[in-house]
Amino acid sequence: MNKLALIVLFILIRSTANASDTTAVFSASVKANFKKYISLSNNAYNKKDFEKAQQLFDSLVQNSLVGTQFDDFSFKQVGKKRLQLSKINKPTLIITYASWCIMGKGELPALNKLAAQYKDKIQIVVLFWNKKNEMKKIARKFNSDIKVCYAHETERKDYKAITLLKKTLGFPTMYFLDHNLEVVDIQRSFVKPESKIDIKTSIAFYYQKFNNGISNLVISDTSRDMGLAKN
Repeated sequence: MNKLALIVLFILIRSTANASDTTAVFSASVKANFKKYISLSNNAYNKKDFEKAQQLFDSLVQNSLVGTQFDDFSFKQVGKKRLQLSKINKPTLIITYASWCIMGKGELPALNKLAAQYKDKIQIVVLFWNKKNEMKKIARKFNSDIKVCYAHETERKDYKAITLLKKTLGFPTMYFLDHNLEVVDIQRSFVKPESKIDIKTSIAFYYQKFNNGISNLVISDTSRDMGLAKN
């Protein structure tokens, strides 16, 4: 085999190896799978088959989105510069909200408690689909360890996030990302408990639900680091 042929063979081998190591991008995976998913999902909702709709969402997440590289979005913060996700360098939980969606009465206290408890291990980001003038009052309610962000259709820089997160997977939705922004899990906000229950019981309900996902995120991120260290 002559020298030129060896060089060509080497380039082909390197290209194949690099292609196999490439992680799929979250936005591309959503785009590739969303049309089929939304058609089946709408059909399930029209038939009021909510269990089937949830199964379709879970299947989309587990088969097409978990393991993808989440897009490196930047979001506006109240009174601070934009938050770049890649600068966080910790496992991150992003929860999308809107001010017109009423939170469960124990939801905010539970989140604040968990943010303080896990502040050295993860970063909680709450992302509201709201305008700036609506955010100051909202932001005051959250623990200082939570990054309160917002995005709106009128802002050009927010267009991709709005299109990808708000208009496809909806809200409230929780995105669990490892410290490299790899998707560990995505969950729809859980069914709220009865409004008549007392505040203590409501806080306990939300604390357990959020904590289950956060604990799994911390364990997953630690396991991946250990795996890389062994390699």
